[in-house]
Amino acid sequence: MTGGVYDLGVPDNAADLARQERAYAALADSVRGLVDACIRTRVPVEEAEAVAAQTAALTQRLLAEAQEGPLGLEVSSDGRLRDHGNPAVGSRNPIAPPLHISRGDGPSCRTDFEMGAGYEGPPGHVHGGMIAVVLDQVMGMTAAYTGKPGMTAYLNLTYRRPTPLGQLGARAWIAGQEDFKTTVRGEMLDADGQVTVEAEGLFVVPRWAREHVGTPTGDAAEFETLPQRDGQA
Repeated sequence: MTGGVYDLGVPDNAADLARQERAYAALADSVRGLVDACIRTRVPVEEAEAVAAQTAALTQRLLAEAQEGPLGLEVSSDGRLRDHGNPAVGSRNPIAPPLHISRGDGPSCRTDFEMGAGYEGPPGHVHGGMIAVVLDQVMGMTAAYTGKPGMTAYLNLTYRRPTPLGQLGARAWIAGQEDFKTTVRGEMLDADGQVTVEAEGLFVVPRWAREHVGTPTGDAAEFETLPQRDGQA
């Protein structure tokens, strides 16, 4: 959940809204590619200096019309609450993988995604903090699916083995629920389906939000249905 909900005058025409969302997502995706290239490039210093100047100029073009402060939640003209700045699922955030979270039975959630050079910690492997970001998001969305979207009270991770860069998966399922508290368990998986990290988290609906439970908190709630994972609670 974020601290504010903003109506930024997004288009009230469905076609224009879809075009806007595609354009901003494409912009973030191009910058995501730039981040990866910035890390891996071996061009001459002079070329790096030239690209830096061009990038600074492009940044100023984007800031010609920009809001102050973070994006928060946008209220779209079709009534959706969009968390497009989210660092895990945000379609407008270049540092987001981004995750596309699917819903299973149970309730449970899963996502398959890729992490490259921009997420490296130990050589050839994902930074542990980024793993926490992914699992926090997937587990939080699992709690939200029950109609009680909460903030993270605690998140305990057990790193069973290093998580290699590349194709990965994450899944989560409900372990227990009491009033406005939901306990969720989750796992990170490598490309071979081996569990690399296990997690447990507690998600609590804050008092100021309890009258709004059941309201979707972002476009990450646009799930597809997946079969239930064996052994899920």
